[in-house]
Amino acid sequence: MDFDPGPRYKSAARLRMKDVGFCGTANRVKMDKEFLRLIENVDELVPRPVEKLDDDTLICECFCVSVKDIRDVCTDHVDLDLLQDQFQMGQGCQSCLKRKDSWISKIF
Repeated sequence: MDFDPGPRYKSAARLRMKDVGFCGTANRVKMDKEFLRLIENVDELVPRPVEKLDDDTLICECFCVSVKDIRDVCTDHVDLDLLQDQFQMGQGCQSCLKRKDSWISKIF
């Protein structure tokens, strides 16, 4: 047996929906278009979480420099000059420096 709120309550619900603009197809379409316009660029507004690299990941294979080594030497940001002095990064095949854009933002 379903509950029937009766015509009085149904009318009140319709009135409330009209007050906030959700009643009728035209208003619904207008709301949908507005909603879609607002969320169109949501990816630009909400930053995606940056995946951090594991400590064991090798950044420089020539001199066996791992993410943990970089985190131990650099405190809050990657300092390439310090890493080159400390670990000689970039003095071998230089692929670690050539592809730095793929790992530098994933250290901290």
